[in-house]
Amino acid sequence: MSTTQSTIQPTAAPEKLGIGARFSIHPHCDDFVAVILGALQDVDQAGLTEGLVLETDDVSTYVGATGAPAEERLARYLTAVIAAAARRSDGGHVVAHVLLSRGCPGERTCDLTVTSLPTPEPVTVEATDVAATAHWSLYPLLDGGSDAGDHMAHIEAAIAAAQRRGTASAAAHYATRLSGDVADVLATAVDAWAQVGAHVPHVVSHLTVSIASPSSGPAQ
Repeated sequence: MSTTQSTIQPTAAPEKLGIGARFSIHPHCDDFVAVILGALQDVDQAGLTEGLVLETDDVSTYVGATGAPAEERLARYLTAVIAAAARRSDGGHVVAHVLLSRGCPGERTCDLTVTSLPTPEPVTVEATDVAATAHWSLYPLLDGGSDAGDHMAHIEAAIAAAQRRGTASAAAHYATRLSGDVADVLATAVDAWAQVGAHVPHVVSHLTVSIASPSSGPAQ
């Protein structure tokens, strides 16, 4: 147990820890506006925005979790909106960029001075039957903590967990390649990010998700 966990009480609520994501979706089709707006509407109508704060600008959409289970809410929302965009693209190429962050000292709602770090349960996300690949990176920002300098131990443990899960298919430059149902891909990244966050206050993870890329051939 880290010094942060053993000396700070009580356990952080999602809004105090600053658990959230930024994402953008890029359907490679002429009617991309209808695809994006339709996917967002599909997810809203499915009730998957409950417990989330959504703010969209001209670059990306912020998704902040305000209630537990924060990680599962994020994983289900992101999975659903990406899968919905893929379905509305009718087999076309869809790319999504996802940035996950927790415990950022610069986040306006984050306060680590009065809370300890939670240990989230693994997320449960229903399969979508939408195959995806992703380049995934994980960044434990140790900020001079008790295990500073050992960030690779957290990263290697996360990759090993993804390999056991069957989603980590290969190493890539600056990233690990994940493949499988988009639900499994997102759940792999969210679980790893959350589990490292039980030990390291500030953790960021990034994914570039690709569906039906013309360079990959038939979906596997």
